[in-house]
Amino acid sequence: MEIITSKSNEKVKFIKSLNEKKFRQKYMCFYLEGIKVVDEVLSSNRAIDIMFIALSTEILNNINGGKQCINKLSSIKNIPKYNIKREIFESIVDTRTPQGVLAVIKIKEVNLKKALELNDLSDGKKNILLLDKVQDLGNVGTIVRTADAFGINTILCTQGTADVYSPKVVRSTMGSILRQNIVYLKTEDLDILKKLDYRIIGTSLKTNKYINELDFTVKSIFVLGNEANGISKEIENICDELVKIKFSGKAESLNVSIAAGIVMYLQDN
Repeated sequence: MEIITSKSNEKVKFIKSLNEKKFRQKYMCFYLEGIKVVDEVLSSNRAIDIMFIALSTEILNNINGGKQCINKLSSIKNIPKYNIKREIFESIVDTRTPQGVLAVIKIKEVNLKKALELNDLSDGKKNILLLDKVQDLGNVGTIVRTADAFGINTILCTQGTADVYSPKVVRSTMGSILRQNIVYLKTEDLDILKKLDYRIIGTSLKTNKYINELDFTVKSIFVLGNEANGISKEIENICDELVKIKFSGKAESLNVSIAAGIVMYLQDN
């Protein structure tokens, strides 16, 4: 295992660059940080997408589960590993108290056609989420994790939606991102969506129809809109129906990740 003690090392600079969207897009990869999530990816079918693992034995030797993590990684022979000095490791990740291990993993490239094929082959109701310019990183991460909990594994995003591969989003998904097919839609994809045998349901305050009135046996694409402005006109135009969530309090609206959770709970029950 190569030991890295310099901030100018190329691997260190590469990992640090992945904190920025433009470099994640350039290299088509991102990193997962933390003992549990690295162990999860190693045990999943995404293990083949791991480019390399970076760790700091100085950190791992002083946290719960760290020594076991070192022992497990030592037994893995087919993935490159780099042992990085503590202060350097701490400087390249965006967490205040890193756990001392990360995996750099290739982004799974899936276009709309492929995502739909995979969705039709999956188990369950085969419903899909469409995030329309949802911009808060925490909201996006929560939605991805909740989708995984309710058996949704295809998430479509319009341009303007936060990058799902940013470290904050990836961290908040708690590994759920590994089980999602995520597609950022192109303009021409909207025409494809209109021709699918999916019902497109938009969530909006501009309707008198409540979501609990829907027939949830019909496979659907559920649209969640921007935190401040809701669903864009462009996406609203391809919706078959608009619905809203009924609530009895005085708040004008719900946080988009909470609304998404309610929608997914209803479609799953």
